[in-house]
Amino acid sequence: MNHSILLTLLVLIHVTSSFLFTPQVHTSSSCTSLTVKISKESEEESRSPDAWAGSNPKLRTAIVRNRQNRARARQNKQKREPKTTRKRRLLFLHKETTVKKKRDLRVTRTVPLEERAMLKDVKLGSTLNGQVISVVNFGAFIDVGCEKDVLLHVKDMSEEFISHPSTLVSPGDTISVYVKYSQDGKVGLSLLENSIQEEVDEDVIQVEDLDEGDELWGVVLRSTNFGFFISVGTSQPAFLHFMDHSDFPVMEGTHPKDYGMEGEKVRVWVKEVDVEKGRVKVQGNRPDDLPRLGWE
Repeated sequence: MNHSILLTLLVLIHVTSSFLFTPQVHTSSSCTSLTVKISKESEEESRSPDAWAGSNPKLRTAIVRNRQNRARARQNKQKREPKTTRKRRLLFLHKETTVKKKRDLRVTRTVPLEERAMLKDVKLGSTLNGQVISVVNFGAFIDVGCEKDVLLHVKDMSEEFISHPSTLVSPGDTISVYVKYSQDGKVGLSLLENSIQEEVDEDVIQVEDLDEGDELWGVVLRSTNFGFFISVGTSQPAFLHFMDHSDFPVMEGTHPKDYGMEGEKVRVWVKEVDVEKGRVKVQGNRPDDLPRLGWE
């Protein structure tokens, strides 16, 4: 009797549980599939080209106004920008663009350093084959296989006016140049025939044509307690601080005159340019952001 009652109770519990829980599982599964279906349809509608056209006109107007307000807010923010901040930002963008251009230029020198000739041996009126190493505002520096690069001034490139030397030559180009003068190791080049000069008429480099990172060759004029004054072709000598000299790490603690002799030929790079005062600061170490050239 007790066994039959217990068996009956177990059957009732099983039937009741099946009745209570089975519809809930079925309903949940149906809701899930319905949600997935709706989300897929919404995604397809948003990707279709007619989704924007089929949207509510008021919603479209609100979205357009929101975008316009954001753009106007960005413009107003730049207008409210202090002059010093704006100048600093524009200067940074200019330097970044200039550095990127110089990084993209890479020229390999064909003549090893130990096989290079002396500039004093270059003969007046001779024709040389050279490679354009760099192009600057006032001309181009040409590797003619000698101890240092020679400046080809922009006025010696063409009889006609040219807006910039880059319109005629580019780094890596191989060109034929004429030696228009050669005296005491100073050499002048020209692309024009019959441009020989008996007397040296050095080309003056304008300060406003110099950019940060430009390579220059110069001669040490005199040394002071703080550095060196170097003739680099500008109207005023450039200044090289003793801490920017290439030998400073090994000569630290000694007077600048001990490692910067007057009359010494040096290669330097422009560090700072003050156009208003006509001053140029240079450094003896090649900037890290410039590409390496061959044996350097």
